Order: sequence, then structure tokens, then C-alpha cells
Amino acid sequence: MIALKPIAYKIFKVLKLIYKVLNHIFRIVLLTFILYSIAFSLACTYAAYRAYNYGMEILNEVEELKTKHPEQSAFMKSLGKAEIKHKFVPLDSISPYMQKAVIAGEDAGFYFHPGFDVRAIAEALEVNQKKNKVMFGGSTITQQLAKNLFLSNERSWERKFKELAYTILMEKYLGKDRILELYLNYAQWGANIFGCEEAAQHFYKKTCAKLSIDQSINLVAMLASPGRHHPEMKESRFMQERRNMIYRNMFPKKDSLLVDSLKSLTAPPASAD
Repeated sequence: MIALKPIAYKIFKVLKLIYKVLNHIFRIVLLTFILYSIAFSLACTYAAYRAYNYGMEILNEVEELKTKHPEQSAFMKSLGKAEIKHKFVPLDSISPYMQKAVIAGEDAGFYFHPGFDVRAIAEALEVNQKKNKVMFGGSTITQQLAKNLFLSNERSWERKFKELAYTILMEKYLGKDRILELYLNYAQWGANIFGCEEAAQHFYKKTCAKLSIDQSINLVAMLASPGRHHPEMKESRFMQERRNMIYRNMFPKKDSLLVDSLKSLTAPPASAD
């Protein structure tokens, strides 16, 4: 029994030492957790503050578009000292054929999606994969307008986030008709030609209110590559395929599953020219 006392004492000392070490480690871990929680809370608060200010800036820019027409888009400004030809006209001064053609060519589901079209993106990815190159982006009219008016051509997550924010807010605060009006007035139709009015004057010597259906289709066909094509190019396979696609979307078959806003136009009238 006497021999066990020194052993028990040693065990007690070892246990006491282990307790002190564990207690010390626990205090360090607890302190680290508290400091981390404080730092994380401060970081979240700062991020929320920045996000709020960031979002309010975007919202203010979008709300201004309800009544104001920007003198130049961000894309126009990026061209530097190039002479820009641009004239704004209201939607009711734009040929209904041009309105329908641009929807048919650029975003057939324009009046039915919330600003981004998941189906169109999936189809674009499928085509790009088959062709083994990027041919289609699946961007909606609202997304294209957001990029043209406010954003640069850089490829980054921040730019994609901004595009999404502008798209959602424009859909909410501007409405489809205003978005279409802005798109038609700031789209590029040549190296320095912007807006359907300037394009109609330049290529057809008439106002965009008087564009025929064929002229409207021709102009919209060149939107995919405005710097390389002319609306009256007949030998271009690219332009011919674009024209055919736009026409099919404008005048879908009665049993077509295509859901868009173009079905009220049932038959093309004779060309004005």
C-alpha cells in the first residue's frame, strides 16, 4: 500500500499537467473563435455596406433610364474619338416590322422571360459544343442592353455580376417596351452607326418608321456582326441564314411550339420599295 502512494502521486501530477495543457489549448481555441467571429462579423457588415452602396448606384442608373436617354452608351465611349452617328427616336416612331424582327432575331422569348433565358443559353452551349467554337452566347435583349449601356468588354466575375444586376433591375423598373426602345436606339449597325434611326437613314435613306419588312429583316440580320456585314449583302451565307432564321421566327407555323410575341403578324405585306 505504501508503495502505491508515490505512483498515485505521479499519476495525479501527470493528470494535472494534462488538464493545464488542455485548459490552455481550450482557452486559445475559444479566444481564436471569438476573434474570428468578430472579424467575420465586421467583414460581413462591411461587405453588406459596400453591396448596398453598389446596388444603389446601379439602381439609380437604371431608374434614370425611365425618362432619360443617355447621350452615349459605355460601348460608344469605348470607341474613343471615333465620330459617332446616333439619333434617338421613341418606340412609336420605329416600324413595327423592325420591332418584331429584332425580337425574332435576337430574343424570340423577349416578352416571356425575366431578363435571362435559360433555354436559349442551353441551346447556345449545345450549338457551340457541336461547332467546337463560340458562335452563340444566348444573351437576351435585356442582357445585351445592359452590356452596351453600362459595361466594358472585360471578362470577369464582377462584370458578369453587374450584368445580372442591371438585367434584373431593368426588367423590374423599366418594363419590356422601354427596354426594347432603348435597345433599338443603342444597338450598333456599323463601325460608328448606332440606333435604328441612324441605320435606316444611312442604308435606306428613310426614317425607321417607314422601313419595310424586308428592310427590317436585313438590318436585324447584320446585328450579329455589324462591322463586317451590310444589310443588302446577297452573297453572304451568314446573312442569308440570319434572314431565314428571323423570317421563320416572325412567321411561325400554326403548329409551331415557338412562344414569342410575334404571332399577331400573320402574313408579310408587299415590300414598300
